[in-house]
Amino acid sequence: TMHSVEWDKAHKLTDDFYLTKHWCDFQDFRSDLKFNLIYFDAFGPDKQPELWTEAMFANIASMTAPGGILTTYSAKGSVRRALQAAGFWVERLPGPPGKRQMIRATYQGV
Repeated sequence: TMHSVEWDKAHKLTDDFYLTKHWCDFQDFRSDLKFNLIYFDAFGPDKQPELWTEAMFANIASMTAPGGILTTYSAKGSVRRALQAAGFWVERLPGPPGKRQMIRATYQGV
């Protein structure tokens, strides 16, 4: 499972899918790679507001391939607006058990 793989090492899951978990402060993370999928599982905007800003999502957008997807359990309006301002097309989807909605954001490559 993804929880048991080593940090900072690419793990081939299929011919077209590699998983790398990075051990760092996410606010300092930079990469020249363009990611196709980002699972944004930070604590919520009320607990870690610095991770849910337009500037943070703009940084994420700079590392996201056009058409790349960011998904998060937070469906707050402020999160939706920050993602949209960073160039993502945002939709709310039914959430997992115990969560009414979640967000899927597709980077438009702006």
